[in-house]
Amino acid sequence: MTCEDREIRLGGARQRAVLALLLLRHGRTVSVDELAETVWDGSPPPTARTQISICVAQLRKLFREAGVEGEVIVTSHPGYRLGTEGHGLDLVDFLSLTGQVSALAGAGRPAEAADAYRRALALWRGPALDGLPGYALEQEACWLEEQRLTALDGHAELRLALGRHQELTAELAALVREHPLRERTRHSLMLAQYRSGRRADALETFRAGHQLIVDELGLEPGSALRELHNAVLREDPAIAAPTTVPESFAALAPAAPAAPVADPEPQGQRQDRQRDQQQDQPETEPADSPLAAPADRRPALSLAPSDLPPNIPSFTGRSGETEVLDALLDGRPDGAPPRVALVTGVAGIGKTALAVHWSHRAAASFPDGCLHVDLGSDLATPGEVLGRLLRSLGADDRLPDGEASRISLYRRLLRGRRVLLVLDDASSFAQVAPLLPANGGCCVVVTSRENMDELVLRHGAVRVPLGVLDQADSTALLDRIVTGGRTAGSPAQTARLAELCDGLPLALCIAAARLATRPHWTVRRLADRLADEHRRLDELSIGGSRVRASFELSHGCLSPVLASVYRRLSLLDVPDVPAWAVAALLDCPVETAEQYLDELTDAHLLEVSGPDATGQYRYRFQSLLRLYARERAQEDPDRPAAEAARDRALHSWLTVAEAAHRREYGGDHSVVHGPAPRPHVDRDLLDDLLARPLDWFDSERHCLVAAVTQSARLGLAALAWDLAASTVGFCEIRSNTDDWRRLCEEGLAASRAAGDRQGEGVMLGELGAALLYRGESEASVRLLEEADAVLRDGGEVYGAALNACKLAVVVRQRGDAGAARALLDGALPALRAAGDLSAQAHALNNLAQITLDAGDPQEAVRLGREAVALARGLGATRGAAQAFHRLGRALLAAGRLPEAEQALTEAAGIVRAKHDRLGMAYVLLGLAEARLRAGRAERADEDLAAAFALAEETGSAVLLNRLHLLRVELEESRAPGAELPQEA
Repeated sequence: MTCEDREIRLGGARQRAVLALLLLRHGRTVSVDELAETVWDGSPPPTARTQISICVAQLRKLFREAGVEGEVIVTSHPGYRLGTEGHGLDLVDFLSLTGQVSALAGAGRPAEAADAYRRALALWRGPALDGLPGYALEQEACWLEEQRLTALDGHAELRLALGRHQELTAELAALVREHPLRERTRHSLMLAQYRSGRRADALETFRAGHQLIVDELGLEPGSALRELHNAVLREDPAIAAPTTVPESFAALAPAAPAAPVADPEPQGQRQDRQRDQQQDQPETEPADSPLAAPADRRPALSLAPSDLPPNIPSFTGRSGETEVLDALLDGRPDGAPPRVALVTGVAGIGKTALAVHWSHRAAASFPDGCLHVDLGSDLATPGEVLGRLLRSLGADDRLPDGEASRISLYRRLLRGRRVLLVLDDASSFAQVAPLLPANGGCCVVVTSRENMDELVLRHGAVRVPLGVLDQADSTALLDRIVTGGRTAGSPAQTARLAELCDGLPLALCIAAARLATRPHWTVRRLADRLADEHRRLDELSIGGSRVRASFELSHGCLSPVLASVYRRLSLLDVPDVPAWAVAALLDCPVETAEQYLDELTDAHLLEVSGPDATGQYRYRFQSLLRLYARERAQEDPDRPAAEAARDRALHSWLTVAEAAHRREYGGDHSVVHGPAPRPHVDRDLLDDLLARPLDWFDSERHCLVAAVTQSARLGLAALAWDLAASTVGFCEIRSNTDDWRRLCEEGLAASRAAGDRQGEGVMLGELGAALLYRGESEASVRLLEEADAVLRDGGEVYGAALNACKLAVVVRQRGDAGAARALLDGALPALRAAGDLSAQAHALNNLAQITLDAGDPQEAVRLGREAVALARGLGATRGAAQAFHRLGRALLAAGRLPEAEQALTEAAGIVRAKHDRLGMAYVLLGLAEARLRAGRAERADEDLAAAFALAEETGSAVLLNRLHLLRVELEESRAPGAELPQEA
């Protein structure tokens, strides 16, 4: 680079590569990822982003030291952009000058057109991007070199037309020696030699070129070169040196070589294609030349071959994916890389259907043909596939034997043409690479179950991943195949059928075909048959289309280790799974588990979502793939080891749930544990997962319920009830009574089936608490009393004390304060002996409420302060928040309003940090009451409005009733002459 004619010396290859790519993309943002892929040729190290930043910083420093004003390299998300304002760029000037040629030549100003080419070519100071390695920059260098050669050819043709053949002969001879297969250059040299009186040299130039082209490509030279040869032989006056300047040079001027712009219309596309063909392989002369080839003598490729399979009549949906493919229709110059799309997805997802459907839709944009190759069924070598393609393109049967020669011939036949190539069901990049054209006029659609990162990195392929169809498109597909209004007449059953088919197009088509060929079947009948998981894959078979067989294709490509991981993963009956649980399943580090999961995701056998609230990605099966994986799991040669791995994973949820409970409650408080084993989970991982225990529960809730359910079904009673007991506290915090109840019912059933009396007593008590929370007091009392009997009978003193605290709440609510007090007083010694600060504080809170109900607020304050003192030892836990809240209520009743507000504010800080919506609503209710009684009605109104919003989110009817009562008090307090109410 130069600055005011001073050269700026750049650093190493990385700096030069970064700057080169920014220069090539002048004015556009280049992402850091693209820079890294280019600099390290598709294999960037983990520190690539940092090293790119260092390179950019060094380049900026070089520019500043050279006196360049302003910021040359601008940071622009997601990378950097070269700011060209106020700076000159040779590439831009070159493209601008060559772009002026057509207009100048067409306006009858050939000398100025030739001078524009001269000035453009003078900008070249050597090979483009010389010394910069890497595939991407090599491709860019090839493109730039092609533009230079095109300009040289155009310049030569204009100078020939101006009668400057004598000065051109030596120059063109050197260029032909450098590029012997470039027919356009050889054509100009022959013409210059002939016009210079060197007829024999012109014929020798043709003979040498003819021999070389036949030997190298297996083809005859193009028609333009052959016609010139014949004209030289007969000394045709039409090729003599011009005595006057032709009136029009429009046909001599090639198109501007650079800017990739979309063609405005099909006719424009054809004109560009013909012009590009002239530049690279002049098979025709300009229209005003006597050597112009007649239309009937053009190559056979103009017959536009097409071997696309028939379009898909039932094709449905995929509008977003179709739009992505439509973007490939934007035109590119011939020297640019071809446009490539990679359609990926699991077998049966509709990759081929999309590719074929879009190809028929886009065929008009490819006037030179649409070719299709089924690489999945055709096991031929690349050379044989190339032979088939070459014959489709009009080459005769005398094809070169070598694969390299066939590739060269194939790409030459496609040069200057607009052809669509569909490479269907490719298995690897190596299979696809030899079949890729070299010019931007062509477009390639590859379908594969593989991700083919090399195709994306090296050829800029646009990735088009296919997922299952949504409910609307699934039912629409069924409607298209099943005639007679049968699906439309049963919308609910049709939706059910679509869901059972998992939105998988192959399964939907098979199901629809079964209905279509059985007019006596109802939609419900088929849906009922598919509802049986043991028969579903058998039902989804018809003729040669079998869902199970399609999945086998993907499964068969897995390594033995990865196939084992896939099978064992299906043994977990959870909706999705994080990597840490898979690490427990496989007894391996989390990093290894993540690698396996990512490989299965790349194979489209798993789906990934996230990150969740803890930052973990979650992996899930589609339902049909899970059924297939479980079938294969039944064939596991080491079933005992597989089942042990499954149980280890289920127990790992207990390890983490117990740790989450301890962190939320300030210790192992208010819960009874059993003898179930706890697999080790790394402490650092636990710290990451449980930084906010409630966030972990929110992310894991569905898996926890599923793990308890599966453990109960497998007879792992100790795990089922212990995991439930460790989880129900979170359900209470989140007011999730449905899951709370189900967890306890599953744990109770498992305990009773196993004769586990400890688990039975604990689950009876927790279920009683769940029903109490739901307002079912009668059933709650029965369960809690039964729990008391079971726990005491089993000698579970601590568990009985916890249960007594629960029973005291329902007894107090039923009006028997004395019995409630007796239960709490009786429980406290056992809770103290166990060192359970949380349960002690909870018991004291309840005693404070009983005392408050009895009209003794001062005693309630004393008990509340005792509870707060205990809770402070737990940290900022929910128990501490409850203690502060209860103290605040007691202080409010005692008329000590500032102290009440302070205690409630302490509670608010804890529940706010925990995102405890229900707890926050209760605290806001207390604050609103305190501020109303202190005469701060406006602030109370704000608190009340916020409490209403939270209460409606949680759906707590009790809380909403209390809020409505306070709203009435607030409105009454605003009436003229009203007195503020005082709490008794």
